[in-house]
Amino acid sequence: MQNSNPPLAYAQSKYKESVIARPQLQLKEGGGQARLNIILPHFLTRWAFGGVVSALQVAKALTVHYDSIRFLSLNPLGEPEEMFDFKDFVESPEGKNIQCAVVHGPEPLETTADDVFFCTYWISTFVWEEHARLMEQAGNPKTPFYYFIQDYEPGFYPFGYRFAMSQASYRHHEYTHALFNSQTLANWFDEEDYPFARRYVVVPSLNQFLRERLDKLDWRLESRDSEKTVIFFYGRPEQPRNCFAPILDGLDRFFSELSPEERAGFHVLSAGQEHEDILLSSGVPIKSMGKLSMDKYAAYLEFSHIGISFMVSPHPSYPPLEMASFGLYTITNDFGPKNISRAHPNLKSLPAPDPMLLAAELHKAARWAAKRKSAVQKAVLPNCISPLPWEENARALKLSPIFPVK
Repeated sequence: MQNSNPPLAYAQSKYKESVIARPQLQLKEGGGQARLNIILPHFLTRWAFGGVVSALQVAKALTVHYDSIRFLSLNPLGEPEEMFDFKDFVESPEGKNIQCAVVHGPEPLETTADDVFFCTYWISTFVWEEHARLMEQAGNPKTPFYYFIQDYEPGFYPFGYRFAMSQASYRHHEYTHALFNSQTLANWFDEEDYPFARRYVVVPSLNQFLRERLDKLDWRLESRDSEKTVIFFYGRPEQPRNCFAPILDGLDRFFSELSPEERAGFHVLSAGQEHEDILLSSGVPIKSMGKLSMDKYAAYLEFSHIGISFMVSPHPSYPPLEMASFGLYTITNDFGPKNISRAHPNLKSLPAPDPMLLAAELHKAARWAAKRKSAVQKAVLPNCISPLPWEENARALKLSPIFPVK
């Protein structure tokens, strides 16, 4: 029996939306001055977490080589008061030509043969790819690009279009100057045999706000003699790599092995992404705090006792390193070449994000926390984190400038 419905218009279908739009560029004649283009998902300060800020700070170390810098957003621009002050992320900004633009605007983005690109995640490499295509079409050699690699991004997806396209972003070989945000991530790419024109490892830094918070405390972590032991975990239900369900199951197993009186001595908080509050089968409630401001996040780190943060990725992830820095007994997981338990005495890395292993480790953590409540600690950075800001760590690498081939 034939379908009598009219055919579905592809342009209005979900199938078209499933394919990521390629940027529209227009190659124009340049002025002979190399211009560094720093590509970010957005410019909004309210979403200035983790990867975006570190990318800006690392790129700042490269701006010393360029008198013209353009910041490109893959999403619409906000109002001026909502966006970054780009001068903060340009070395010696006085006298430099600083611009900002949106990639997917109503008109094609104008580029020239003088453009150099700093890509920050796999979709941003589409801009370089389209520029390289136009350069070849015009009879010009392709210019290499910087790629700040902050995770193995194919792991964010099941086998399919996005997996293949993100993996392909690492296959530009002789055109890629790769900058990794940690040694464990660089080791993973080495094991996977990705060749690059140049390879750098930027030692990660503690978030600047958290660093300043510890400075104010004189790196002294006071006793946390609260009535209840606080378990604070990185809860992101929509991110499979953060293993939300196994964390809940591990917590439930742990509490089921305690008496009702013992369970009453704990308070469990989830932060990272908003979700419904949850009542475990053991009767213990989990309070969702959603995505916290840095100020609130630091406050929770200061009074919590036990931290849990899983990350199925070769990227070490910042939350467990931050939790350990603030004195929490921190439970995380190994992955490939990653084992960060050697980085700090408070870090306990499980061989897998297994609920049974988590429950067993929580018993050890609870005993530790009972003693910790009355103790004063000195805050110590994990040895895989630099005490210096990101831009200083990048500057110390003496990154080679990329200039268009004339």
